Amino acid sequence: MNLQRTIKLFIFLFVFSFYKGVSQDELNSAIVEQKSYQLYLDKNWSELIKYGNMAISKGYDYFYMQMRVGIALYEKKNYSLAGGHFKKALKYNSGDDLAQEYLYYCYLFNGMYYDARLLSKTFSNELAQKIGTNTKSPIDFVVIEGGTKLSDSSSYYDVNKKTRTNYFDPAIYFQAGLGHSIKNRVSLFHAFTYFKQKSFIGTTNQTQYYLKAAIPFKNNFLISPSLHYVGIGLSTETVVVVTPPQPPPPPGMPLKTNTVVTTASSQSNYFVGSLAIQKTIKKFVFTLGTTVSNMSNVNQFIHSGFVSYYVFGNSKLVLGCADYLHTINSYSTINNSVAPFIYIQPFNRLSLKASYLLNTGNNIIEDNGYMVNNSADLTNSRWSLLANIVLSKHLSVYGLYQFENKTESVQSFKYKYNVIVGGIKITP
Repeated sequence: MNLQRTIKLFIFLFVFSFYKGVSQDELNSAIVEQKSYQLYLDKNWSELIKYGNMAISKGYDYFYMQMRVGIALYEKKNYSLAGGHFKKALKYNSGDDLAQEYLYYCYLFNGMYYDARLLSKTFSNELAQKIGTNTKSPIDFVVIEGGTKLSDSSSYYDVNKKTRTNYFDPAIYFQAGLGHSIKNRVSLFHAFTYFKQKSFIGTTNQTQYYLKAAIPFKNNFLISPSLHYVGIGLSTETVVVVTPPQPPPPPGMPLKTNTVVTTASSQSNYFVGSLAIQKTIKKFVFTLGTTVSNMSNVNQFIHSGFVSYYVFGNSKLVLGCADYLHTINSYSTINNSVAPFIYIQPFNRLSLKASYLLNTGNNIIEDNGYMVNNSADLTNSRWSLLANIVLSKHLSVYGLYQFENKTESVQSFKYKYNVIVGGIKITP
């Protein structure tokens, strides 16, 4: 008798729990929609993010839930995570203008300009007119910068000046750059550079042309091939004291001499090729790249890895590091250089970037083949500080200071360089 009662009680509890579970699921679906919508109306963004992510993890994943969580993160300025929710929302409704608009600005505010341009190709006419992408200029920006580099070395005795002087006189540097796009699909950057410096060896006149393409693909992939031409002209002057044939001078008088200055010139042309592949995953940006050059008639291979982390999901604070494995002897010897950095934006119109390079072996080529260091002297380390100030919607100015620790290639003595650069950036 007790056994029959126990079995009946078990069956009753099982059936009751089953129906209760079904009704609870139905109730939860309604509650999830109601509560998340109310949190959205109340603009309780922090609570909406917590509650929405919990609901999604429980299987309540649909267009409006992804939109609400995405908007909440957007309002909290976490553009990295917000963008992920808007992309998921677009999987439910690929043509939704609001989701596309939010995703577009997430890309812009996180510096993902190429992804934003690619996304704009899918806009409806109404959305393109609203944002202005239908009339956006194909020219992205124009930059003009100039500067100098100053050495502290005073170890060279100049026979012409009869004094100890710098190995290197102050350098002259100038660059003009242009960024533009082709049908919102491919972005190109052109840079023309002129560099001149006089040293104890002679005068260097260096001209450069850099071309980089940025091609965005789906799933936040970006491929960037580049080509860099470097033309180096070197002119040297040799002072020779010549004693021409002449009759013997009177006693006590010196022979007459002539000073002859001979000039020799040479021109060398070099090329740098580079390819980088970038992938953005939530708050992280990963980049792998390879650079090949024949600078100074030496074949150099540089393999780089780069990672940056957007701490708050926006550009207010970014931490990152680049690592370079490089060789000039077909991998018989592989050297390693590392360059950590920090980027902060304390105010909307001001940004600062500080970086440090610790270098070994040989000088390297950095930043997707853009920054060429073809000095014969080794750069052991370098501190850099870049400040950018936005003056208006179309104009910003920036300044760069670098402090380099160098080793002279022949006598191996140490010296330092101070690099000062200023520039303006114009955005149409």
